[in-house]
Parts: sequence; C-alpha cells; structure tokens
Amino acid sequence: MRKTQLTDATETFRATVQALREYPSNSPQAKARLIALALLADGRLDDQELDDLSRRSAFAKLGLTREEFFQVLYDFCADVSTTPNREENYLITPEILTGLFAEITEPAEQKALLGLIFDVIRSDGRLARGEARLFWNAIDAWRLAPATNASNLRGKKLRRRQPALAFASA
Repeated sequence: MRKTQLTDATETFRATVQALREYPSNSPQAKARLIALALLADGRLDDQELDDLSRRSAFAKLGLTREEFFQVLYDFCADVSTTPNREENYLITPEILTGLFAEITEPAEQKALLGLIFDVIRSDGRLARGEARLFWNAIDAWRLAPATNASNLRGKKLRRRQPALAFASA
C-alpha cells in the first residue's frame, strides 16, 4: 500500500473499530498483536507454537519479554471478545485486519514480521485456512513477495485470502 492508503486505512480502522486498543505504529505491541493473531488463526492456542516462538527468540525480536508478549496476547483476546462472532468464532473483519497491518509501516519490520508469522503458522505441521488467509493478507497489505519463503512453501496449500478471518473462542 502507498503511504496515503496506509494512513487512510489506519484512520478508518481507528474510526470504525473501537473494540481493539490502539498501539503506536511499529511498536512492539503492534507487532506482537499480529503474532498473537497468527497463534490464534487456526482456532486454538497451541503450546507447540508458543514453544517454537521461545526457541526462535521471537519475543526478543519483537522487543518484548515473554511476559509482555503474553499481556498483549491476553489484551488481544479480551478486545476481540467484544467483536461480532459467529457460532463461537470471533470475526476479524477486513477493516480490522487492514488496520492491524497498517500499524506496521517500516518495510524491514514488515518482512521480519512476515517471517515470524510464517514460522508460527507452520510450526505445528498443519496449515489451517485461517493461517493461510492471514499470511496472504500480510503479503497483500504490505505488498511483499513470498519468494524469500518459497522453498518452505512447497507442498503447503496456501490458498488466497477470503474476506475475513475467524478463530474459535477458547
């Protein structure tokens, strides 16, 4: 997205979605929230995914301690619980998702975050539809090419995104 499109998306996000707390652009919390979304995109919080994040020193890469990351995860779950849901699934609308991605404006941060998102969604050996949607939405929002992860993508079905993400309530 162009800078003006990102600014417009951020303004729309903040104006229409009061359910999620605001974080400064490129802040550790804004980045951690996207990783939290990746953790939940398959409908459950998996210990294996969390362990993998620890092994990869992902919390430090985000600029947070493990405890601070868990606070962001908790806050995200609390915020999302106030959004519309469908049959015990919470919906992350395209507007919300666009706003979340718009909070990360630095290209180097976007690439690093895409790598962490990819690591999370493949860490349990299964690729859920919501995880694939999140990955493709990140690529689209940040105008990134998945070529850097092409060898890891072989054999995995990463279908193109659909309008919204949903994940099951705990």
